[in-house]
Amino acid sequence: MVRKYVSIIGSGPSGFYTAHHLLQNVKVPLEVTIWERLPVPFGLSRYGVAPDHPNVKNCEDTFTDTVKDVMGKDSIHKFNFIGNCEVGKDIELSKLLSKQDAVVLSYGCATDRKLGIPGENDTTGVFTSRQFVNWYNGHPDFALHPKFMDFDWKSVKNVGIIGNGNVALDLARLLLSNNVDSIWGRTDISPIALNKLREAPIENVKLIARRDFPNSKFTNKELREMWLLEEYGVRGHIDSKFFTPEEWEMKEQVRSFRRCVDLCSEYVKPFELRSAKYKKLPQPTNGIFTKNWELDYLKTPLEILKDETTGYIKSLKLCNNTLTKANKVIPHEEETMSYEVDLLITSLGYKGSAMAGFEELGVQFDNAKVTNKQGRVLNTEGNEIPRLYTSGWIGRGASGVILATMTNAFKVADNILKDLNVLPTREGTSLPSLQNIRYTTWDDAQKILKFEQEKGEQVSKPREKLLTIEEMLQVVNK
Repeated sequence: MVRKYVSIIGSGPSGFYTAHHLLQNVKVPLEVTIWERLPVPFGLSRYGVAPDHPNVKNCEDTFTDTVKDVMGKDSIHKFNFIGNCEVGKDIELSKLLSKQDAVVLSYGCATDRKLGIPGENDTTGVFTSRQFVNWYNGHPDFALHPKFMDFDWKSVKNVGIIGNGNVALDLARLLLSNNVDSIWGRTDISPIALNKLREAPIENVKLIARRDFPNSKFTNKELREMWLLEEYGVRGHIDSKFFTPEEWEMKEQVRSFRRCVDLCSEYVKPFELRSAKYKKLPQPTNGIFTKNWELDYLKTPLEILKDETTGYIKSLKLCNNTLTKANKVIPHEEETMSYEVDLLITSLGYKGSAMAGFEELGVQFDNAKVTNKQGRVLNTEGNEIPRLYTSGWIGRGASGVILATMTNAFKVADNILKDLNVLPTREGTSLPSLQNIRYTTWDDAQKILKFEQEKGEQVSKPREKLLTIEEMLQVVNK
């Protein structure tokens, strides 16, 4: 039987789930090569998941087991990991496509959605959620970045977060509880980031949304974690004008929203007025709340104001919004207000970027994603580009949990398998030359991960990540 060759660009959940499904279901010998810009695999799972949510990273075990099976002596398939190598920069995309039966774009979304307001790009103390999450997760692009390392954390009392999705709540939870060792002490959070955050005497975190409470983006699990911070002296608040269950026709709402309202209805009450179930939950040992967070609604940010001498953020100017029946936001710029903030994080979501080489192949890239039909990449004329596919966020947009990514990756893999069955056998399929590229193999990556785990075990953590590419390559060279 003739071997087929598939390259997958990106080693995060979408790339690995695509590989997993292909290898589990293909009927002919298959060689899968995963390409990764960093020396180590796992992408968003490694660098995008909150450190106190280790169960979300369990997919990494699935991926590792898949590779072990393929590399076993009884397997008819082959697997390559080529890390520290960027397709589009170190290797031309067109050259890779010419040498493979299929190439899958699974490289995710690594840029930020922006507010587009004055002061957003030139004010010290303004971060995007992607930058912040990558920083505290030890991503080499941000782990030691001067934007974080040189910032005066000791001056931060009031924090604004624009957005109220799960990432925004992850950020708020970390900012308010970073001194709680029972939450963070045994995680793989970057110790450098954690120590910096612990310098900040944070008192208030405000989560600001353009729409109303029923349009909140967080899930109940994340919200419950915020309310449970009461045990550590952290109190939540929602202004009664934004929390009006009596107006929301609760019987017609979905179950998850009803549960969300029930949860908030209890927690906004004083402790002594809560139902018996909620009175069982722990309160601060001394009964004193020293930190606060608030869900704020129907606001549009207009301008970020800074101290002209230091360049540091001073305040955020906003206006009130109303919503139409069609859920369209109407800003009322004559109704303005100002929030004093020492740190502002915009959590507006991630977006994708076009890869070098798209123009040459005619890849259609619109709305920050690769245009495709059921994973088959389309050109600018709307026709399928043979043998080129996409899975995950770069193909469907940056939203959804890892489970949604898995479902998408499996569907795309099924279509690749259908096409592999009918595509003519190609001569000379192989990998492009890797000469003069300091790439890492799967064994190299495992060596790095093992080193991190052993380093973590010494301090009762799952791992202590290496924060630079140079450190990773040094471990490989030992």
